[in-house]
Amino acid sequence: MTRPSNRTPRARIAILCVIGLLGCFGGAAPAPTPPPVSDEEAARFATRVQQFYTMLEGVSLPALMTFENPKLRGYFSSASAYADYYSALATLARQNTLRDGQANSVKVREFRFDSAEQAVVDVIVTGKHERELRFWDIDLERSDIWRRIDGVWVIVPEKL
Repeated sequence: MTRPSNRTPRARIAILCVIGLLGCFGGAAPAPTPPPVSDEEAARFATRVQQFYTMLEGVSLPALMTFENPKLRGYFSSASAYADYYSALATLARQNTLRDGQANSVKVREFRFDSAEQAVVDVIVTGKHERELRFWDIDLERSDIWRRIDGVWVIVPEKL
Protein backbone atom coordinates (compact mmCIF):
# COMPACT_ATOMS: atom_id res chain seq x y z
CA MET A 1 0.00 0.00 0.00
CA THR A 2 1.31 3.44 -0.91
CA ARG A 3 0.99 6.39 1.23
CA PRO A 4 -0.66 9.45 -0.29
CA SER A 5 1.63 12.48 -0.41
CA ASN A 6 0.40 15.42 1.56
CA ARG A 7 2.85 17.82 -0.11
CA THR A 8 1.45 20.22 -2.62
CA PRO A 9 3.19 20.82 -5.96
CA ARG A 10 4.37 24.23 -4.68
CA ALA A 11 6.05 22.66 -1.68
CA ARG A 12 7.85 20.15 -3.93
CA ILE A 13 9.06 22.97 -6.19
CA ALA A 14 10.30 24.94 -3.17
CA ILE A 15 12.23 21.92 -1.88
CA LEU A 16 13.79 21.33 -5.30
CA CYS A 17 14.80 25.01 -5.51
CA VAL A 18 16.49 24.86 -2.11
CA ILE A 19 18.35 21.69 -3.08
CA GLY A 20 19.39 23.32 -6.37
CA LEU A 21 20.67 26.44 -4.63
CA LEU A 22 22.70 24.37 -2.20
CA GLY A 23 24.22 22.54 -5.15
CA CYS A 24 25.09 25.81 -6.93
CA PHE A 25 26.85 27.40 -4.00
CA GLY A 26 28.41 24.26 -2.59
CA GLY A 27 28.74 23.35 0.99
CA ALA A 28 32.02 25.05 1.77
CA ALA A 29 33.78 28.06 0.35
CA PRO A 30 37.34 27.61 -0.87
CA ALA A 31 40.00 28.59 1.63
CA PRO A 32 41.27 32.13 1.00
CA THR A 33 44.79 32.35 -0.34
CA PRO A 34 47.22 34.17 1.90
CA PRO A 35 48.56 37.50 0.60
CA PRO A 36 52.01 37.29 -1.00
CA VAL A 37 53.51 39.78 1.48
CA SER A 38 52.85 40.64 5.10
CA ASP A 39 51.01 43.77 6.16
CA GLU A 40 54.26 45.29 7.44
CA GLU A 41 56.02 44.65 4.11
CA ALA A 42 53.06 46.11 2.21
CA ALA A 43 53.18 49.23 4.40
CA ARG A 44 56.93 49.64 3.78
CA PHE A 45 56.33 49.18 0.06
CA ALA A 46 53.53 51.78 0.07
CA THR A 47 55.81 54.27 1.82
CA ARG A 48 58.62 53.72 -0.69
CA VAL A 49 56.24 54.04 -3.63
CA GLN A 50 54.73 57.25 -2.26
CA GLN A 51 58.17 58.78 -1.67
CA PHE A 52 59.19 58.12 -5.26
CA TYR A 53 56.06 59.50 -6.93
CA THR A 54 56.00 62.56 -4.65
CA MET A 55 59.44 63.51 -6.01
CA LEU A 56 57.92 63.73 -9.51
CA GLU A 57 55.38 66.38 -8.49
CA GLY A 58 55.98 70.00 -9.41
CA VAL A 59 59.09 69.39 -11.53
CA SER A 60 59.53 69.47 -15.27
CA LEU A 61 59.66 65.81 -16.26
CA PRO A 62 61.63 66.24 -19.50
CA ALA A 63 64.22 68.55 -17.87
CA LEU A 64 67.88 67.59 -17.49
CA MET A 65 67.85 68.86 -13.92
CA THR A 66 65.14 66.35 -13.03
CA PHE A 67 66.97 63.56 -14.87
CA GLU A 68 70.14 64.21 -12.86
CA ASN A 69 68.37 64.00 -9.47
CA PRO A 70 70.36 61.38 -7.51
CA LYS A 71 67.42 60.59 -5.23
CA LEU A 72 65.33 59.43 -8.19
CA ARG A 73 68.14 57.14 -9.37
CA GLY A 74 68.03 55.31 -6.04
CA TYR A 75 64.76 53.66 -7.05
CA PHE A 76 66.33 51.72 -9.93
CA SER A 77 68.71 48.78 -10.12
CA SER A 78 71.00 50.42 -12.69
CA ALA A 79 71.69 53.66 -14.53
CA SER A 80 70.36 52.19 -17.77
CA ALA A 81 67.11 51.12 -16.08
CA TYR A 82 66.68 54.68 -14.79
CA ALA A 83 67.41 56.14 -18.25
CA ASP A 84 64.82 53.84 -19.84
CA TYR A 85 62.16 54.76 -17.28
CA TYR A 86 62.91 58.46 -17.41
CA SER A 87 62.85 58.48 -21.21
CA ALA A 88 59.42 56.83 -21.26
CA LEU A 89 58.10 59.27 -18.62
CA ALA A 90 59.46 62.37 -20.40
CA THR A 91 58.05 61.13 -23.71
CA LEU A 92 54.64 60.62 -22.10
CA ALA A 93 54.70 64.20 -20.76
CA ARG A 94 55.71 65.65 -24.14
CA GLN A 95 53.27 63.63 -26.22
CA ASN A 96 50.35 64.54 -24.00
CA THR A 97 51.20 68.26 -24.00
CA LEU A 98 51.70 68.85 -20.29
CA ARG A 99 52.47 72.52 -19.74
CA ASP A 100 56.24 72.80 -19.24
CA GLY A 101 56.26 68.99 -18.96
CA GLN A 102 55.24 69.46 -15.35
CA ALA A 103 53.16 67.07 -13.30
CA ASN A 104 51.14 69.05 -10.78
CA SER A 105 50.27 65.85 -8.95
CA VAL A 106 51.20 62.20 -9.15
CA LYS A 107 48.79 59.92 -7.33
CA VAL A 108 48.99 56.21 -6.76
CA ARG A 109 45.61 54.85 -7.76
CA GLU A 110 46.36 51.35 -6.54
CA PHE A 111 49.06 48.75 -6.23
CA ARG A 112 48.80 44.99 -6.25
CA PHE A 113 51.28 42.27 -5.55
CA ASP A 114 51.62 39.70 -8.32
CA SER A 115 53.96 37.72 -6.06
CA ALA A 116 56.17 38.28 -3.05
CA GLU A 117 58.81 39.69 -5.40
CA GLN A 118 56.76 41.76 -7.87
CA ALA A 119 54.08 44.44 -7.70
CA VAL A 120 52.26 46.62 -10.20
CA VAL A 121 51.59 50.26 -9.32
CA ASP A 122 48.90 52.18 -11.22
CA VAL A 123 49.60 55.90 -11.22
CA ILE A 124 47.75 58.99 -12.45
CA VAL A 125 49.92 61.96 -13.48
CA THR A 126 47.94 65.20 -13.59
CA GLY A 127 49.02 68.48 -15.16
CA LYS A 128 47.80 71.50 -17.07
CA HIS A 129 47.51 71.54 -20.85
CA GLU A 130 50.32 73.47 -22.56
CA ARG A 131 47.80 75.75 -24.28
CA GLU A 132 46.56 78.14 -21.64
CA LEU A 133 43.10 78.48 -23.17
CA ARG A 134 42.62 74.78 -22.52
CA PHE A 135 42.34 75.32 -18.81
CA TRP A 136 41.39 71.79 -17.79
CA ASP A 137 43.74 69.24 -16.33
CA ILE A 138 45.18 66.35 -18.28
CA ASP A 139 45.29 62.96 -16.56
CA LEU A 140 47.90 60.49 -17.76
CA GLU A 141 47.64 56.93 -16.54
CA ARG A 142 50.56 54.56 -16.35
CA SER A 143 51.40 51.26 -14.72
CA ASP A 144 54.84 50.65 -13.30
CA ILE A 145 56.31 47.29 -12.38
CA TRP A 146 58.27 47.13 -9.15
CA ARG A 147 60.44 44.17 -8.16
CA ARG A 148 62.18 43.27 -4.96
CA ILE A 149 65.86 42.78 -5.69
CA ASP A 150 68.11 41.88 -2.76
CA GLY A 151 65.36 42.99 -0.38
CA VAL A 152 64.90 46.44 -1.98
CA TRP A 153 61.89 47.41 -4.10
CA VAL A 154 62.99 48.97 -7.41
CA ILE A 155 61.20 49.97 -10.60
CA VAL A 156 61.67 47.78 -13.66
CA PRO A 157 61.06 50.05 -16.64
CA GLU A 158 59.50 49.20 -19.94
CA LYS A 159 61.65 49.60 -23.03
CA LEU A 160 60.71 52.21 -25.62
